[in-house]
Amino acid sequence: MSEAKKHTCPTCGEGTCEAGHLCTPVDHDDETCEWCGSMIVNQRHMCHDKLAEVAYICNSCGRTAVSPEYLCKPEKIK
Repeated sequence: MSEAKKHTCPTCGEGTCEAGHLCTPVDHDDETCEWCGSMIVNQRHMCHDKLAEVAYICNSCGRTAVSPEYLCKPEKIK
């Protein structure tokens, strides 16, 4: 299993990185959004700038993300 997929999501059972993915994101204290700079109070934070970069959708839960490692079963949005 690659470094990015060394953890298992307790919700869906899929491999995930240590930050979790959108089924069960891992909270980090004092984390700021790299797109808008605001404090992230919800790990599913989607600011306007991040929404503009969304490139993947999950075939399992329907959530969207900028990177595939944040989703259970990612598929590139065409």
